[in-house]
Amino acid sequence: MRPEIERARNVIPIGASSPLRACRNVESDPLVVAESHGQYLHDVDGKRYVDFMYGFGPLILGHAPEAVSRAIARQADRGTLFGTYCAQETELAERIVATAGHLDQLRFVCSGTEAMMSVLRLSRAYTGRTRIVRFTGGYHGHFDLVQNKDEARMRAAGLDPDAMRSNLLADYNDPESVERLFARHPGEIAAVVVEPIACNMSLVLPQPDFLEELRRICTREGALLVFDEVITGFRLTFGPASNSLGVEPDLTAFGKIIGGGTPVGAFGGRRDVMRLLDEERVLQGGTLAGNPLTMAAGLATLDVLEQPGFYEELERKGALLQSEIERHCEALGLDFVLARTGSIFAFIFLPRTTSVVGKHDVAKQDSTAYTRLYAGMRAAGYHLAPDVEEPMYLSAATTDETIRDFAARACAVLAEA
Repeated sequence: MRPEIERARNVIPIGASSPLRACRNVESDPLVVAESHGQYLHDVDGKRYVDFMYGFGPLILGHAPEAVSRAIARQADRGTLFGTYCAQETELAERIVATAGHLDQLRFVCSGTEAMMSVLRLSRAYTGRTRIVRFTGGYHGHFDLVQNKDEARMRAAGLDPDAMRSNLLADYNDPESVERLFARHPGEIAAVVVEPIACNMSLVLPQPDFLEELRRICTREGALLVFDEVITGFRLTFGPASNSLGVEPDLTAFGKIIGGGTPVGAFGGRRDVMRLLDEERVLQGGTLAGNPLTMAAGLATLDVLEQPGFYEELERKGALLQSEIERHCEALGLDFVLARTGSIFAFIFLPRTTSVVGKHDVAKQDSTAYTRLYAGMRAAGYHLAPDVEEPMYLSAATTDETIRDFAARACAVLAEA
């Protein structure tokens, strides 16, 4: 173990401020990074790694993009926190709200977890109900209301069983499981909360009509439909993924990309729901929410994302990755699922003919195959997701040469294993 990691573990539990960074799920020590630029991480020994994590998704432009770095530096010279009205906050909110018809108003927070806490509180206040429908395998932050544990494990983990009993779990891509919950709990469900594209159970795409059915059920039952777009917002298109999917939620949570690599979250939706914040019937606040540094980074990022052809180029890179991996799989006789949408991708170690529609499918895979892949690619100078159920990402900085080399090396590692 590196001395830097030993030192960290003395003063930080697990040696990291977020558990997946410790790399325990891939039986490895984490990288100790000194700096990052473009598609590369550089560790403290000067070794260079091609990154396919990009900070768990926020860095869609790559590491330290010049436009964002300049914007942060300029704003730092002018002030890092005002504690009052910030003009950039209004500008970034206007830019985000303008991307979708269902977004009338928006408020900033400091993380995706905070955004989800806020939309669920709003949903309960607006409907006067307390139960929340979620989906097995989904992740919406680490607060009590959105954890999946039995009561004994709740208590051992310091969670409140009463809070968690308001959760109702359905199966992703199974609208009938949602219908059953509404039938069992009439007039009790405040919201259905879903990742429109599930990015926390590896990568699972919505089946045709799944999201449309959720919209229909919620409208009929007087519940709110909440989309968790902390990962997908501005990743696949300029705005929420709901624009491409053709379904309008009532509330949306954002994070990651809209902060340009700085701490951020945001939530927004219909004006009649958001007015509860205007009336101060629902409490939400934060000292650092909407801070000038984050707003400057977000505005600079959106300036680049809005350029013509940006997302088309990311899609081209994603398609190249998929075709290269499929080509090497055929040549080497490999059989697994490469899940991909746009610049998000994941390895799922099930036969490629498998229909992967939910957590129960993803859980059947052999995770040891991914552990071997992680180790082999780390040795080859690649930084992958530290868990088999975490997706990976391409960025504007990822080159075609890198994509081709990655596909060849990854398939060679799997074939050797």
